[in-house]
Amino acid sequence: MTSRLGPMLKAIRERSGIAQLELSLRMNVSQRHVSFVESGRSRPSRDLIEAWLCETEAPPSLRNAVLLAAGYAPASPDVSPGDPRLGQAIAALDRTLDLHEPFPGLVFDADWQAHLTNCSARRLMRLNLPDFVADIDDLALGFSMIDALIHPGGLFCYMRDPWIGGGALLDQLRREQWVRPALEPRADRVEASMIQRFGPRPAQAAAPSADPYLNLVFDTPRGVMRFFTIQSVFALPQDVTLASLRMELWFPADEPTRAAMKRLAGDDAGPSAGPIDAGR
Repeated sequence: MTSRLGPMLKAIRERSGIAQLELSLRMNVSQRHVSFVESGRSRPSRDLIEAWLCETEAPPSLRNAVLLAAGYAPASPDVSPGDPRLGQAIAALDRTLDLHEPFPGLVFDADWQAHLTNCSARRLMRLNLPDFVADIDDLALGFSMIDALIHPGGLFCYMRDPWIGGGALLDQLRREQWVRPALEPRADRVEASMIQRFGPRPAQAAAPSADPYLNLVFDTPRGVMRFFTIQSVFALPQDVTLASLRMELWFPADEPTRAAMKRLAGDDAGPSAGPIDAGR
């Protein structure tokens, strides 16, 4: 990969229309050093690569591809709240959630704060978590996924085999806390809540799993519901970091659950909405 680094940087410079001398002056290095980097005779530092990519206005995916080729870790996306790229990503995620109807979907960040939910996710929460929902001004404005788990009227109340599904979520939190320490006290809260409610973790549920999916079963007012859930990241592979927004989609794992979700959507659209719409 490193043998490709010089040609990659040269191509980026040439594509931006900047001459070697101009780039060297911008980065406060000699033109000779720029030439040596492009020919592979000199290995650039991470700081020099980042300066090079900044001066040539390389897009984030290309920046991370170059850093990976140089043997460095990719950079976290530098996107401000007003950046149009963020608005475009949010719009695409929102569209994906709409297309996933009538099944639940949500988008959350590295702190496990949900920012987007589709109508089906909110219907399911109003059905199963009325006490938790009652404490939130507006579900559409976001909520803490961790609070939704451990609230006295949260998901753990309805989850079958909570040490399997909930244990997998706890394991994910524990893995992420190593690179995002702010998650550690939240993972501690989840574990303490589970032990208090369900006792110590059974041996058969103690092996951590890194599977990107979960099979969840809930006892709900509409009967047993089974879901297959999967998380994905909306970004090019080179741009994916722990800070990337994640999308979680829930799929019905059996026909009764599929039918129940379709009925919920029908109730919501009917002339007289059922109790799941209370408080709208």
